[in-house]
Amino acid sequence: MNANDDAKVRQILRRSHELDYGHFAIGIEIQPYKLVAVLSEIDGRVVARSRRDLTDMDPDEVVKHAAELAAQVASARLGCGFPRSRLCLGVQVGGPVDPDTGMVLHLLNAPDDRGKDRPPPYEWVDFPLGPELAAAFGCKTVVENDAHAFAAYEQRLGVGADCATFAVILIRDGVGAGVVVRRERLAVPLEFGHYRVWPRGRACDCGMRGCIESQLGNRAIPAVVKERTGRELDGLEAAIALADGGTAQASEATAAFRKAGVSLARGIATLLTTFGPSQIVIYAAEDLITGGPGRRAANAFLRALRNFPDHTFQISRNCHVVTKPLDVVRGAQGAALIALENCLGIQLQPR
Repeated sequence: MNANDDAKVRQILRRSHELDYGHFAIGIEIQPYKLVAVLSEIDGRVVARSRRDLTDMDPDEVVKHAAELAAQVASARLGCGFPRSRLCLGVQVGGPVDPDTGMVLHLLNAPDDRGKDRPPPYEWVDFPLGPELAAAFGCKTVVENDAHAFAAYEQRLGVGADCATFAVILIRDGVGAGVVVRRERLAVPLEFGHYRVWPRGRACDCGMRGCIESQLGNRAIPAVVKERTGRELDGLEAAIALADGGTAQASEATAAFRKAGVSLARGIATLLTTFGPSQIVIYAAEDLITGGPGRRAANAFLRALRNFPDHTFQISRNCHVVTKPLDVVRGAQGAALIALENCLGIQLQPR
């Protein structure tokens, strides 16, 4: 038997074992009008993935499509008859949830999110996503906030290999955070985006003033740039292009990105004082965190956020900040890891 034949035999035996005895987790990330799903082995390795665009964000419709997508990604790898008893499902959403009950407390995209030719807004309040999906798909299901899912990914497959206490900050429409302290992920609602960092600041969507999310996020930055320049903008990319351009309004647009960075720096200072992480991982749109010649928006934002020591208690300043562009499946993978932990009792040890 040559090496190729030996490899084929091992592959067949592995396949047979996983079908007879294997346990798997499906992770699903719910984003506005889009679902992303992965199938993960118990070591966190992704073995199948898929996505589906949605035309309706009604929660019952999302449950139906999420259950269908979960079945699709499982059957693609495991076959249609794979027992649900050896599957678990983790779902993450970009809003506050109750992980104990699987309830989505609040999930919305405000009218300002729409932009030109985008779908209408939606709002979920106290929707039992976990129980509904468990009934529709037929396996144990957990629901978690998106930033906590990214923290679970980093704990198992990222900075957690070298760092016992760290934080993850996720910048999307809003701003979220998850924290791991002494290798234990804190499953508590931080609501990091609503830390108040400007006492007399701009009104936030939540009704308060001066929150981090009043200045930072894919919703807030274009709104602030519009207020400063009077220009109608269709999303973050347009705001970045205005700041990077050579028009007379570029400096005002750049100032908005600078203040967004200061807002984040002040929020980081609070995380450092409260939890003492030695690393912070920031996930955001690539154009927001990639500096260089001519990239005024990103340069202003990055310089301001890296001045976080100026806002931090002296003995808490020794922290390394890492930026990473948003990945297509990383959030779904984090949700799968949380399902493995909560449904199957598999501890998220760093790999």
